[in-house]
Amino acid sequence: MWTRSRYKKKTVCDLCGFHSAYPSQMVVFSVDGNLKNIELTNLRTICLCCVEVVKVRHVTWKRGDLVVDR
Repeated sequence: MWTRSRYKKKTVCDLCGFHSAYPSQMVVFSVDGNLKNIELTNLRTICLCCVEVVKVRHVTWKRGDLVVDR
């Protein structure tokens, strides 16, 4: 669904700064947990390692914490 918002998956993790060698190492994360909310302010790119961190720590972002690429 996020592709409809024209969000572009980055090569750098928004959480830890990891630089990926392959696109498959990164996923698009929905900040509010609602996959239907495809607002650019709700989408972040994170690496596969940070997916686990987000699950365990329940990391949440507030609007404006990270700048969305346009």
